[in-house]
Amino acid sequence: MPGVFILFLLLPTVISLLLPGCGRFFGVLFILALFMQKILIVSYFFPPCNLPASQRVNAWAKHLHQFGYYPIIITRRWDTKLDSSVDFARPTAPDIIHEITDKYEVYYLPYLPNLRDRMLIKFGEQKLSVIRKFLSAIELIFQYIFSSLIPYNNIFNFAEEFVKKNRDIKKMIITGNPYNLFLIGYRLGKKYRIKWIADYRDAWSTSEINFHKQSLIFRLINRWDSIFEKRWVSKASLVTASSQPIANAVSNLTGTRGQGLYNGFVQSDFDGITDSKFDNFTITYIGTLYVGQRIELFLSAYKKFIDENEGLQVMLYFPGLSFTKNQADRVTEFMKGYEKYFECTERMERKKILEIEKRSHLLLHVAWNEKGIIASKIYEYIASGSYILVAPSDKSSIQEIVEASGCGVCLSETDEIYAFLKQEYSNYLEGKIRKNQTEQPQIKLFSREKQVEHLAALLDQI
Repeated sequence: MPGVFILFLLLPTVISLLLPGCGRFFGVLFILALFMQKILIVSYFFPPCNLPASQRVNAWAKHLHQFGYYPIIITRRWDTKLDSSVDFARPTAPDIIHEITDKYEVYYLPYLPNLRDRMLIKFGEQKLSVIRKFLSAIELIFQYIFSSLIPYNNIFNFAEEFVKKNRDIKKMIITGNPYNLFLIGYRLGKKYRIKWIADYRDAWSTSEINFHKQSLIFRLINRWDSIFEKRWVSKASLVTASSQPIANAVSNLTGTRGQGLYNGFVQSDFDGITDSKFDNFTITYIGTLYVGQRIELFLSAYKKFIDENEGLQVMLYFPGLSFTKNQADRVTEFMKGYEKYFECTERMERKKILEIEKRSHLLLHVAWNEKGIIASKIYEYIASGSYILVAPSDKSSIQEIVEASGCGVCLSETDEIYAFLKQEYSNYLEGKIRKNQTEQPQIKLFSREKQVEHLAALLDQI
């Protein structure tokens, strides 16, 4: 056995000598190719894209090699930082970027905006919005019949050409959204007999979020979506989703077995960030708000807390909420007269957000009434070590995660939230700061690395 191990170490050097233009690095890749199973992953979002959606596949790319898989990712180019919807629409440079590492490789494909995108770039978000909505509706209705309408249609073509040239690809993961990417799995799985996983970061046509104050046209389009979701995903080998309730709903629609696969956290994201708490007792809500999230429940308790206790040194912080003006206005209107006790800001650099999370005394999460909706921030909250307050609770996936990790509390009544705030503020005055020990085994279960281990086991089964 020692001889075999030494041979394995020497092989890359031997290959580089036999093939002078190769180099030791590519010799290592050659050895990896011999011992690892290639898996194709198609994802619209992948770093350097600065959205949370890119981190799910990024974790797979970094860790799947530990379990015998070599991921090959096909994605779009992300040449600019995303600060507005206009940035999504901007064209990229026209060439394909191919990056190779010892753990994975990536093909970044150029993005060419369609007419709707070009109008957005030229005239901005306010002008010609009716025409752009009409063009979006046309795309939503006919994209499943004419894939050429999709501005990232090159991903479809490239994926097929890649599989045609690399017949050793036996397994794929297609992750949505965009959910029309599942057509790639449907076509290539059928044509080349490749087993594939339909991965959902959020629900598609089964999403209950979509039906909050939506129009009749939207509901009709959602029914149209469900026809193709059922047709395509019914041919997948497995459905994975960011929560078990979403997986169950998709499974009920399509008949394909569904399995929850959390997003998870990356503990090293907080390396080098101070854990000294803010001087004022600080409660922080990270991210945007949606219509279906009842932030008013917490705000009512918070106002009561201010009214009934004098001389409070407290701050309710909403970093980044001003980016979504209507939701910032929603909070501002409800908190009229309490301006000195809260603040909404524009978007910030992620490093600054992580620092705020770690330095806050409480991290607020507002769960949905619907089951299975897990904002990825909840995992980042866990990794920060700061105590979590979920108000209201979903009495489902979020509550299960918070209780299993032991990192927070879930409350759904104004009076109990008020009592909790009063007790925590008293602890703050006495210098008793709650901190979660992120090295504990029950917390580590929610790490991205642990979730990749789970994914690898699922891949082994298909």
